[in-house]
Amino acid sequence: MSDCGCDKAKANIYELLRGELCAEESAPIREHLEHCASCQDEESACARLTDVVRRACEEERENCAPSDLRDAILRGLNTEPSKA
Repeated sequence: MSDCGCDKAKANIYELLRGELCAEESAPIREHLEHCASCQDEESACARLTDVVRRACEEERENCAPSDLRDAILRGLNTEPSKA
């Protein structure tokens, strides 16, 4: 068992939730979370917050420019400029 402690676990929870840690970095944090109720609560709160922010960003994207305008802009960006 390589318990990393509460400070390290809580400091890295968001990176863990986003999958930004390699297996070597995440293993001791996951192990700690299995046995620490306080950090589990913190992880749960962070996961809920991350989900709320993700959904808010998706809704924001859905309410942006009309899809035909976005498509036209993307087509324009993908078109090579003409040589004059």
